[in-house]
Amino acid sequence: MGLWKRLFGGGVEVLLIDEEGHHRHKTLAPERIEQLRAEGQRLVRLDRVPVHVLDAMSGPSQTEWVVGRDVTRGVVESHADPDTGALYAVVFYEGAEPRDTKITSRARWEELAQQVG
Repeated sequence: MGLWKRLFGGGVEVLLIDEEGHHRHKTLAPERIEQLRAEGQRLVRLDRVPVHVLDAMSGPSQTEWVVGRDVTRGVVESHADPDTGALYAVVFYEGAEPRDTKITSRARWEELAQQVG
């Protein structure tokens, strides 16, 4: 990354997660993020996050949430899957109306997705 970008932005803040589960914040160029993921590094973007949504009425889908608008940074840092960098959410209903959306673990989401079919 060039000096200009380091001084005046152009990078994305990420959370790097090592083998022991330690977290480290770093600002990286988007190209570098993809390069690190391709190399098998575990990281979570802190500007936007992919979200796998399980909805019993419409089935599983994928969307993207903006950190700070759609989801808090704390939720992303504590609940994003370190292997995929994604959140996993389940929509709960009261009757036919959506009542709430809850964040869950990837393993629990996959278990529920198999039950929903």
